[in-house]
Amino acid sequence: MKYETAKTIILTFLVLTSIAFTWGLWTYHPKYDVIQNDEYIQNVPVSNTQVDTSMIVRPLQILIHKNAAHYGIIEEAEINKLLKELKKWTFDDFENISSTIPKGEFLSFVHGKGKIEIVYPDEIPMNIYRDLFKIEDKGIDEVSFDTIVIPVEKQQDFVAYFVSTDHRKVYKAAVNDVSLEEVNQLYEKAEKFPHYFAYDVSETKSFFLPEKEITMSRLQYYTDELDPDKFKEALFSDPSFVKKDIVTFGEEYTDGSRLMDVDFLQKLLLYVNPAAKNTINQSSEESSTLIQKSIDFVNEHGGWTDMYHFAEWSRSERKVVFRLVVDNYPVFNDYGTSEIIQIWGTNEVNKYQRPLFRLEIPDRVSVPTKLLSGQEVIQQLEKMKGFKKELVSGITLGYELVKDQEREKVVVLEPAWFCLYGGTWRKIAVKEADEIRGGNTIGLE
Repeated sequence: MKYETAKTIILTFLVLTSIAFTWGLWTYHPKYDVIQNDEYIQNVPVSNTQVDTSMIVRPLQILIHKNAAHYGIIEEAEINKLLKELKKWTFDDFENISSTIPKGEFLSFVHGKGKIEIVYPDEIPMNIYRDLFKIEDKGIDEVSFDTIVIPVEKQQDFVAYFVSTDHRKVYKAAVNDVSLEEVNQLYEKAEKFPHYFAYDVSETKSFFLPEKEITMSRLQYYTDELDPDKFKEALFSDPSFVKKDIVTFGEEYTDGSRLMDVDFLQKLLLYVNPAAKNTINQSSEESSTLIQKSIDFVNEHGGWTDMYHFAEWSRSERKVVFRLVVDNYPVFNDYGTSEIIQIWGTNEVNKYQRPLFRLEIPDRVSVPTKLLSGQEVIQQLEKMKGFKKELVSGITLGYELVKDQEREKVVVLEPAWFCLYGGTWRKIAVKEADEIRGGNTIGLE
């Protein structure tokens, strides 16, 4: 009897113990360390530099049309004073007056005497202008402009004109809170600025070039290479999954879907995210934010390592280009090492290409270089076989970035004339040496 009782007690204990263990297994939650995803996203900025839109979207040229002459403002201090003044103004009540301008009078309207003309490098959506100036009118977000015209003489009700030269559109805007002190001072001393002339390439497009020879300095800079690992940390959502491979002339980083290619020979970085495909038929509202999205994207990982200005964009390609600027002149390079380029998918960047160095220390040696006058440049262009001026979309002074052949970390900035011809920026050949070298030099068949 005692044996049966003991057996029952033992069995009951084992059953209860089994139930307890089972309950414990069902309800047990291990104390794993929580991994925060945001540790991986934008974790290590490339630099601490942050810029606002007005530092990146800058005028390409500011002209004063006075009497029968044209003058160009090239000093940055004068440009900044004018832009600072315009930021105090309020633009409102935009009205499309394109149809009131006779077909053959578009150029004379835009470039006529008594006006200051602010020219941007490409048509800019209104949402960008809202960041640059005070624009009250809410009904014009679908339009883009590349030029602002400010009449200075004989105005009762002060107005300004926003112009799209490619689409022959002119909008008149009422201007309030106007102070004309800086504007009038610039206009009065216009004759002190370099004299320019107009080169007409179509019924709606003129380029203004300096009449006299220009002297620019040949510059040299010591460069500082940027760390690819910082871009890996910034661009990949989880850098811990990224694998690095050594390839010819560089490195490749991939997490299985995204790729970052580092070219040490050209000092160039290319990041590709195939999942962010370029979607066709984006809304015009969404496309108009591309420039701002591109500025913000570089800001987020501290990628403005030198002075870059907005250069051009394409709605259809969803592409935005920023170009290196030195001493207020654009810098060009055949391999793309003077540009930051982005191509966007719907919500993410699809391709991102940029230099993998910054200009660090200017060399003390700078050699003054005389360049052709604007008239001589036009003569040079028009002598070239097969040249068609209707294919010209831009002419500018600038620098060509080339490597120093003897010092690996030194680059040379060679002053030159450049022409945007057939959609590509090319150096204008003016010497036999340029023609022999070939490459991306205009005039070679």
